[in-house]
Amino acid sequence: MAVRAFIQNDIPQVVRLYWNYMRRKKGSAPTSLQPFFRELYFANPWSDGNSPSFVYEDKSGKIVGFLGVTPRKVAVGDEPIRVAYGGNFVVHPEARGGPAAPRLLDAYLAGDHDLWLTDSANEKTRQILERLGFRTIAALNIHWARLLKPTHFAVHALSRPMGAVVSSALKVMAKPFCALADGVAARISDSPFRLARSPLQAAGLDVDTLLQCQTEFRKDYALWAEYDIDFLKWLVSFMERRQKRGSLRKIVLRDGKREIVGWYIYYVKRGGVGEVVQVGGESKQTKAILDHLFSDAAEQGVVALHGVVDLRRIAEFSDKGCIFTCRGGWTIAQSRNSGVLDLLERGDGFLSRLDGEWSLDPGD
Repeated sequence: MAVRAFIQNDIPQVVRLYWNYMRRKKGSAPTSLQPFFRELYFANPWSDGNSPSFVYEDKSGKIVGFLGVTPRKVAVGDEPIRVAYGGNFVVHPEARGGPAAPRLLDAYLAGDHDLWLTDSANEKTRQILERLGFRTIAALNIHWARLLKPTHFAVHALSRPMGAVVSSALKVMAKPFCALADGVAARISDSPFRLARSPLQAAGLDVDTLLQCQTEFRKDYALWAEYDIDFLKWLVSFMERRQKRGSLRKIVLRDGKREIVGWYIYYVKRGGVGEVVQVGGESKQTKAILDHLFSDAAEQGVVALHGVVDLRRIAEFSDKGCIFTCRGGWTIAQSRNSGVLDLLERGDGFLSRLDGEWSLDPGD
C-alpha cells in the first residue's frame, strides 16, 4: 500500500472513485468527466510537475484514495508565494479508517509550497485538517444569501425532495400566485425583498476587462490572487463548460462617466438558486453594484442568490437584505508563515470563489 503521484493512466479509476463515493452516484461515471479531469490536473496553464496530485493504492494495486492538487499564483504585497489548493479528496469506504487519508494528506503537505488551501471542505474533512494544524479561516467562511422571489423560492425548496414530474406540476400550478406575490414584495418600499434600481450601466464582461478589474481593484488588500491572460481565459472557459450550476453570466458596471466601478460573475439557474462567483469594485459603489446584481438575477429568472461575502463589505450586504451563515464549503488553510494566515483571518485577502478549488469543480 502506497501513495504516489497521480498520472494520466489513473484517470478512469479516479473518476469512478470520485463519481461513486464523492458524488455518491450509482453506476458508471459520465464519459465527459474523464477529459475534464485530464484538463484540470494535467493541461491547465498552471499545471507543473512540482505540484502533483496523489493517489493511494491498496495491496492489489487498486486506487482507493485520491487528493487533487491545483497550483495557484498568489502575492503578498509584491512578493509571490507558492500556493497549492487541495480538492476532490476521496477515499473508498473500505479504506476509510486506515492509512489512506493521512498518507495522502502527508504527501500534500510535503510539497514545496508557502500556503495550502481548500475552499470546499466538508465537515469531516475540516475536522481531519484541523487535527493536522490547519486553520478554519472565519473571514472566508461567511456565506450570504439574498431572496429575490420569496414565494418562488418557497415552492422551489418544497419541490426539491419530490420527483421531477410532481415538482414540475407544483411549480406550474403555483406560478401565477408566486408571480403576483413576488411582484408586490419587490415594489413595497420597506420590504426586505425590494429590488432597487441601480444607476450603473452594464455591459458584458470579457476576459481582458476582467483581468483589468482584478488588477485595479486589489490595491487596498495585502494579499491577492495573481492572474495572466492565458490562465484567466482557460479558467473562464472551464467554468462556462461546466453546466451543473447553470450558465455563467459576467457583467461589468460603469458610472455616468463611463468609468469602470465594479463587476459581478454568477451562475444563472432559472427557477433555482444562483451561485455568485465574485463581486468586486469600488467600495463606495458596493450598494449600487448589489442592486444591479439582484435586479439582473431576478430578470434572469433566479429566485435567490448565494455566495461568500468579502468581510469588508458585510455591512453593505446586510443593508441590502442579505442573510448570513457559515454553512457551505469550508475554507481552511495552513502555512509555514503564520503572518500569511493572519492576513487571511483578518479579511485582508482579495480572494473569492473565482480564485480557488470551488471554481474548478468538475461537476456531474
